[in-house]
Amino acid sequence: MAETFVRVLNMSIAASWLILAVVLLRSALKKAPKWIAVLLWGIVALRLAVPFSFESALSLIPSAETFNAHNIQYETPIISSGIPAVNDAVNPILGETFAPNPVGSVNPLYAWTLALSEIWLIGIAVMLLYAAISYVRVHRSVAERVPYEGNIFLCDYVRSPFILGLVRPRIYLPSNMDTASMEPVIAHEKAHLARRDHWWKPLGFLILAVHWFNPLCWAAYALLCRDIELACDEKVVRQMDVDGKKRYSTALLECSAGRRLVTVCPLAFGEVGVKERVKKVLSYKKPAFWIVAAAVAACAVVAVCFATDPVTADPVKAENYDKRPTLLIDGKAYVDPYMPVSTLPYGYRSAGKLTEEQANNTGLEGIEYFVSPSHAEDFYTYQECGTPIDLNTVDSTQRQWAYVRWIQVHSQE
Repeated sequence: MAETFVRVLNMSIAASWLILAVVLLRSALKKAPKWIAVLLWGIVALRLAVPFSFESALSLIPSAETFNAHNIQYETPIISSGIPAVNDAVNPILGETFAPNPVGSVNPLYAWTLALSEIWLIGIAVMLLYAAISYVRVHRSVAERVPYEGNIFLCDYVRSPFILGLVRPRIYLPSNMDTASMEPVIAHEKAHLARRDHWWKPLGFLILAVHWFNPLCWAAYALLCRDIELACDEKVVRQMDVDGKKRYSTALLECSAGRRLVTVCPLAFGEVGVKERVKKVLSYKKPAFWIVAAAVAACAVVAVCFATDPVTADPVKAENYDKRPTLLIDGKAYVDPYMPVSTLPYGYRSAGKLTEEQANNTGLEGIEYFVSPSHAEDFYTYQECGTPIDLNTVDSTQRQWAYVRWIQVHSQE
């Protein structure tokens, strides 16, 4: 579970750069259609939900893997944020605070990661429980209802119009609602259904539940809810005249309702940003074609630059190891792509000494190597590193010895 948590944490950190880019672009595209903003949040959702991404030379993400699960569990922990200043500031502290303990059962940081992964799961459970309780409470409140037309119902206990349901969504209106307000309200709720907003909002909440520890994800969800309503308003008032927009704005004011901390359901008509929505409805003008085209192009640029991973050279691919010293163990080739460590990671045990054939002309024959039952694709050797010092040197402390990790070479693709 710790490995899963580290993967989700890396995904969340990488997506944070995209969220910041979307917030900035959202502010710059004030005159663009609001469905553009919803589209941008869709790109963010994919970045947060899909556990892989494509590499691109145009990517502006500093690092796609800030934390390495193997490093946390078996080596002196470091981060790879992609920002040298951050790495230089954090890594010495991590190395000093969470240095591997050769007599301990696990690395100290790995123990902390296990604890954090459990807290992460508890947080997900709390979020999902909150969603379930909220749904049940709302569903009970509309148990007594009167059919109006089609999938529209009137209910005495409803204070503001809303949609409830994923498979068979229904529109609920207050029983005492003014007849003049019903037409724009129903048009708004039907627009939600046409746009499948009753799916996208719960899906966004589900993604938020997984990344609840990231404050930027909370901000992204709040803005998504706001942009969903603004996009729906635009869809409804697009063909309205001035009087129609005024009636629609009046309905918004009459149906405004207090918003709870986090909402997953239902889609309430007057729940989000009523003041802003009224201003935009009254001042709405169809955007020019060039504005729409520029906004779509901006979305594409953001997707390429922030929804893709930076290109990283794999140090153990065949094209990158042709000049590296190579060891041959059980018919497999190994190279040393990482920095050596001073202490043998937990779980590694001696497997004997390298034979002449295994050493493969590297000069390491007779060197002891160490393997771990759980990591068959790597092993460690205890060898002299850096610039060798003459064997006859009196001060032996000048000699540089460390455990060097060797990783199996990937076959050419």
